[in-house]
Amino acid sequence: MNKAKKNNITIKILSLLIAFFMWTYVMNEVNPRTTQPFSNIKVTYLNQNYLSEAELELMEPKEAKVTVKLAGRRSDIKTINPNDIIVQADLYGYPEGMSRVPVEVKVPENVTVESVSPQYIQLKLDSIITKEFKISLRTTGKTEEGHTPGDVDVRPSTVLIKGPRTWVNSVDKVVTILDLTNVNSDIKTSRPVRVLNDKEEEVRNITKEPSTVEITMPILGTKSVPINPRIKGTPLEGYSITDIQMNPTSVFIKGRKEIIKDIEFLETDTLDVELISKTKEVPVNIVLPEGVELMDVDLSPMAKINVEKIIEKDVELDTSKLTFINLDTNHVIDKDSLPETITITIRGTESKVEALTDRDVTFYCDLSGLEAGNHDVNIKVILHEDIELIQIVPEAIQVTIQDQDEI
Repeated sequence: MNKAKKNNITIKILSLLIAFFMWTYVMNEVNPRTTQPFSNIKVTYLNQNYLSEAELELMEPKEAKVTVKLAGRRSDIKTINPNDIIVQADLYGYPEGMSRVPVEVKVPENVTVESVSPQYIQLKLDSIITKEFKISLRTTGKTEEGHTPGDVDVRPSTVLIKGPRTWVNSVDKVVTILDLTNVNSDIKTSRPVRVLNDKEEEVRNITKEPSTVEITMPILGTKSVPINPRIKGTPLEGYSITDIQMNPTSVFIKGRKEIIKDIEFLETDTLDVELISKTKEVPVNIVLPEGVELMDVDLSPMAKINVEKIIEKDVELDTSKLTFINLDTNHVIDKDSLPETITITIRGTESKVEALTDRDVTFYCDLSGLEAGNHDVNIKVILHEDIELIQIVPEAIQVTIQDQDEI
C-alpha cells in the first residue's frame, strides 16, 4: 500500500515537471517575449483650458507624434492596436516661451513600455496680446472721366488686433480696399478689414475688432481752367511789361460739380510790378474759390514777367509803296512829283521796334473829292497796335492829279 502511494506521488511530481518543461518550451519557443515599435503615435495635450485661462496660445507643435517601443509576449504584442497606446503631455503651469514637457505613455496591462522617443516635447507658448492699428484705405480702379475722389471718412479709423504675440507682432499694416472703377457719384459702403504682414500676406488666426468699417467718400467733378495773372503798379518810366507767362498755363481743379461748372479761369494773388525795370520770374499763389481744390496739391506755379525798354526809332519809307485811295477813275497821279521817301518816328518796346520793317507799315493818302491839280495831302500810317506813331516827316506831301485825257 505504502509502495503504491509512493509510486503515485512520484508520477504526479514527474507529470508536473513534464508540464513545467512543456510550458517553458511553449513560452520560450512558441510564444517568446519580444519588442515592437509603434510610430506616429499622436500626443494628447492635457489641461488646454489652462492656456485659455492664462491667455496663452500653443504655437508649436500644434500636433506632436512619438514612437513607442512595447515589450511582451508575441501573442500579446500582436493584439496591440496603435489606438491602444495613449501618449499625453500636461500643459498645466508652463509659462510663455519655450518649455520641455515630458510625455506619459499608457498601454494595456499585458505589455510594457520599453522606450518612447522623444521623451520630451519642445513646446512654444505665446501670450495673447492686443494692439491698436490705424486703418489705411486702398483704392483700386479709376473713377469715370471727369470725376475724382474727395476726402474720405473711414469709421472707425483704428482697429484692435488680438492674438498670440508672434502673430500680432507680425502685423505690418491694416487696410480696407475700395473699388472706384467707373464711379461717378458719392460712395457710402461697408468694407472688411484686412490685416497684412510686411510681405503683404494676410495674417490669420487673430481677431479684429471691428472686422468691418464704414466708408464715406464724396466723388467730385474735375476740369481744366487757365490761370490769369493779376497785377498792380506801373513799371519804371521808359519800360513796359510785354506779357506775363504762367507756368503752368492751366490747372486741373476739383470740387462739387455745381460749384466748378461756372468757373472759367482762376486768378493769382496780386503781383506788384511797381517800378519794375527788368524781366523776373516769381512764385505765385492761385486764388481758389471756396469748395475748390487743385488736383495737384504739390503744384508750385510761377509767373514770368517780361519787361522791355521803350525806344524810339526813325523808319524811312519809299513813296513808291505809297497807296492812294478814293482816286477818281478819270484821274491819275503824277508820281514823278512825289518825294522819294518819307520818314516816320515810332515808339515801342525794343523787340517790337527793332523787328519792324517798311513791309510792316501801311501808309496812304485819301484823295476823296479832289479834282485835277496840285494838292497838299496828309499821309496816313497804319502800324501794329503795339507800335506808337510819334511823327511823320513830312506830314503832308504835294500830289499832282492829272486827267487821263490830258496825258
